Amino acid sequence: MKKSVFFLFLQLWGIALMAQVRTLQVTVTNDWAKDKVDEPVVVKLKEIKKLAFEVKTASVHVDGQEVPCQLDDMDGDLRADEVFFLYSFKALETKVFEVTLSAQESEKDVKPRIYCALQLRDKQDKHPDVLRVEAPGKSNIFNDIYMHGITIESDVVGYRIYFDHRQNIDLYGKKQRRIELPVTQFYTSEEQLAQGYGVDVLWAGDAIGCGSFKDWKKGQLENWTEVGVRGQRVVTTGPLRTVVEVYDLGVREDDLIYDMRQYYTLYAGHRDMQVEVQFTPSIGKKLFEKKFFCTGVQKVGETADEATRKGHNPQGFVKKEGLAASWGCDYPDMGKKQLWAPEPVGLAVYVPKEYISDTKENNLNYLFVVQPKKNFLRYFVSFCADKEEKGFHSSKEWFASLDEWKDNVSHPVKVKVE
Repeated sequence: MKKSVFFLFLQLWGIALMAQVRTLQVTVTNDWAKDKVDEPVVVKLKEIKKLAFEVKTASVHVDGQEVPCQLDDMDGDLRADEVFFLYSFKALETKVFEVTLSAQESEKDVKPRIYCALQLRDKQDKHPDVLRVEAPGKSNIFNDIYMHGITIESDVVGYRIYFDHRQNIDLYGKKQRRIELPVTQFYTSEEQLAQGYGVDVLWAGDAIGCGSFKDWKKGQLENWTEVGVRGQRVVTTGPLRTVVEVYDLGVREDDLIYDMRQYYTLYAGHRDMQVEVQFTPSIGKKLFEKKFFCTGVQKVGETADEATRKGHNPQGFVKKEGLAASWGCDYPDMGKKQLWAPEPVGLAVYVPKEYISDTKENNLNYLFVVQPKKNFLRYFVSFCADKEEKGFHSSKEWFASLDEWKDNVSHPVKVKVE
């Protein structure tokens, strides 16, 4: 009798465990006529019907092989929202993936191809990691944030977004494809340079930099000065994708008040970064329907002399079809000219046409004047550094690559879950 009860218990326990495991067939189609390398694939858990448990582990298989993946909590409620993985598809290829979800926690050893950090500057010089920093808009804590803002890096490039009224996107270029910022932290030393590490490669000054998002007032770009609360948050850290949030609450302009949240997404194997901006107008909602913003690229080396440019004369363009790009050479830090030499770089921004109101060019920038649709807009940023061993080394090479990049990000894969 006791054995029968014991075996019944084991059976019920096994059934309970099986009820907390779910296997999905996920069909992914690349309908673009070209191959895609390290293409992002997202499975949204809220769209899965009758998922009756909290997902704590996921695995992905295709053609008998496991594909590295990660579980991401996108809304900060400490529960997974998405399964994310990367896969390289051939042109017009469809693949069926087996995605297994489980309520049981399990350690996954996936080699990090992404780095993300939001750190504080402290007296012990340990720079502790934090998940969120928030401050009154008038509070200047720029120098209290190590690296001056939230920082993300793929195995190809690195970016940081300044924690101040500029919210400029800064760039880190590398010779080799590897993760470096845990070592150099954007402040590459002379010894690290000699060892082949990369370095900050852009000085923006009063220009828009590479894809920074700015206000647009009276025909001019403006920084974010009239802000009630300014913040940055780590959404997800990798190992294959990082997403970070930069937000401004209570942005004021005359009779208009709104909140703005920017989400920056960087994938392993990618040099380009996706930017999504969401707005919540609280006062003057009708006025916000006519509100404009801007992004674009600066004219690199426009104010440099011929010796500094090293033959990389400033070149660039802005097109109504949605591409703005530039190529040039200048010092990446005007205060460290003896340490960091002039850096030739290429910059690019792609804005889908539905958001573009106008294009502008001034003495420092190529600009898009943009307008949100349903309080939302999306665009893409990319850059290259001449120092890369596997990259682009002239304006001709850089500009020639951009139409294909634009087409690539305009044709994301299609995902169907069964």
